Amino acid sequence: ILDRAAVQANMRYEMEGRNLFVMPDAPVLKHYRIDYLNLAREARSEIGASTSISQSSRGGTSNSSSTALSNTSTNRFWETLTQNLRDLLRETDKVIPEGDSSAAPAPQAAAAPAGSASAPAAPAAAPVRYRESASVIANPESGVVSVRATFRQHLRVREFIDRVMKSATRQVMIEATIVEVSLSDEYQQGINWSIVRKGVPLLQIGPAGAATPSGVPVSGVIPSMLNYTPSRLGNVTTQIVAALRLLESFGNTKVLSSPKISALNNQAAMLKVTEDLVYFTLTGNYTPGTSGSPPTFTITSTPNNVSVGLVMSVMPQVGEGDEVTLILRPTLSRVVSYVEDPAVPIFLSQARNDGVNLNEISSRIPQIQTREMESVIKVRSGDTAVLGGLMRDDVSGSTDQTPGVGDVPGLGELFKYKKKSSNKSELVIFLRPTVVTSASLTGDLQSFEPHLSEALRPMPERLRQAPAAPDTSVGGQQ
Repeated sequence: ILDRAAVQANMRYEMEGRNLFVMPDAPVLKHYRIDYLNLAREARSEIGASTSISQSSRGGTSNSSSTALSNTSTNRFWETLTQNLRDLLRETDKVIPEGDSSAAPAPQAAAAPAGSASAPAAPAAAPVRYRESASVIANPESGVVSVRATFRQHLRVREFIDRVMKSATRQVMIEATIVEVSLSDEYQQGINWSIVRKGVPLLQIGPAGAATPSGVPVSGVIPSMLNYTPSRLGNVTTQIVAALRLLESFGNTKVLSSPKISALNNQAAMLKVTEDLVYFTLTGNYTPGTSGSPPTFTITSTPNNVSVGLVMSVMPQVGEGDEVTLILRPTLSRVVSYVEDPAVPIFLSQARNDGVNLNEISSRIPQIQTREMESVIKVRSGDTAVLGGLMRDDVSGSTDQTPGVGDVPGLGELFKYKKKSSNKSELVIFLRPTVVTSASLTGDLQSFEPHLSEALRPMPERLRQAPAAPDTSVGGQQ
């Protein structure tokens, strides 16, 4: 009742023991606790491809094509919160003279009566500066925001802070399973997802609507998501295992990685499981010789490294009804071969022509194959989204020959047998976001407890499973 009366009568009240104090609704200072990291983050990502392999000469024509997609995410929580509170107070703020919250307007000089001598002119009043009565003071290091505002404004501030903190502190557990399927001969066009849907009725595959980074829609090989029905299937892990078993009917299945990562609402997270390969680039410098001095060759070796493995970046946004919007970018890379730097043999040949004896030098550069995709999807908490369609061709060859005769130039080709084989594989990614309300082994993360080692289990659980102490008393009596 007092709250409603205070809003209607433009007043505020305070309770001190059994005493009730009612006073005008003047601005007062209140402190609000904000439990959030004092952190400013900026995430950038870019994915693209180019078909240009050379530059056109002057007066000529060029034939090139490039596609690029870049994303930038800036998260400055404290700066945004402070500015939002000031904007919120500015709409209902009072403007008062600076330095005095209760200053009255300056009195005006009375008019002189008719026929009398004019009164001396009053001195000019000093200009009055005004300021806003409300103010916001933020201290990110201690997690405190102090607001000077009226009772009505404090009600709006409290409502706004509660809404912001409820959304900003929501957490999402993201489970991913990356599978590579070596397709058999009858499924060289890719996985037939209609067979998967018939084999597991609980997996309801939605219509394909995904697109490649270049914007070209792909139909039939990229299903949108797998819907999960809790009343019909209690364990989501069983759902994914059933899908993996059906994928084995299309070829050999290999699980490449099963990362799990947690992220706060609208906060980017990255998981990286890679191996840094080191290779060297050589730079040669040749100085011609003069009379009395031989030519000199200087070779400089520069180390370089390239990361090979799995890199996955993801940023979730939790909406109403626990619907999670994800922007994710999985990148999988591997070394397919090594190539020799063509400049090294040329440099060695030039040195040997000038009479310099140099040993053989090898400069091998790794060739990296990268498979990556970037997409924005919306999934309900607990559902499993499926991303697929990334296919790869591996061509290998072997040569068998008749011993002795096969080495004869020209004629030996008649006694050789060359075999080429092609293996096509498809990459499938299962992605399951889950909104976490209690991030503990006794809460939403209870299903992960069996996978923890004995040392990481909670102490009460370890005590319950501890064996009974042996009886060391004589005759079994205490």
